[in-house]
Amino acid sequence: MKCLLTFFKLHIALFFVFTAFFFLSDIAHATSCYVRAGRYYKIDPDLLLAIAWKESRLDKHAIGQNPHGGYGTGLMQVDSQHFKELKTYGITPHRLLNDSCLNIYTGAYYLAIAFRKFGRTWQAVGAYNAGFKINEIQNQRRLLYSNDVKRIYLTIKRKKSSAINSIHPTKKSELFN
Repeated sequence: MKCLLTFFKLHIALFFVFTAFFFLSDIAHATSCYVRAGRYYKIDPDLLLAIAWKESRLDKHAIGQNPHGGYGTGLMQVDSQHFKELKTYGITPHRLLNDSCLNIYTGAYYLAIAFRKFGRTWQAVGAYNAGFKINEIQNQRRLLYSNDVKRIYLTIKRKKSSAINSIHPTKKSELFN
């Protein structure tokens, strides 16, 4: 009985170790995808991360219903209105849900389109969610969305800065010597 109990405990421990390993490796993989997609589309990876947080709370399997019809998939909540276009590139809703990197790149692609239309502005960030239509309602939706993303983005930047300073605090005098 004692041997069986030890065997059982070992299996539980291994389960948690492997689960943690796969969870952490999945996070590391997604993190490198934000960096690579950001580099490819010339978008700050932290902005992509902020959008993913706003859209899905970083849930790669998220499926969100849109209030005006359709749905979003994955980390970046790529909208179902784009599925027909994406299918021509071999990108399916299933792949968007199961390939975090593809989802991040696809979201970055649509944000890059918004930047081309509106410039590198918070209005363009708002267009990622609220679309390109120019009217007062859409302008308001873009503003609300972009304000949320901006708050998240600044929090990410602040936390990164704080973490870097805690690892290597720099005295002001060291900067100018």
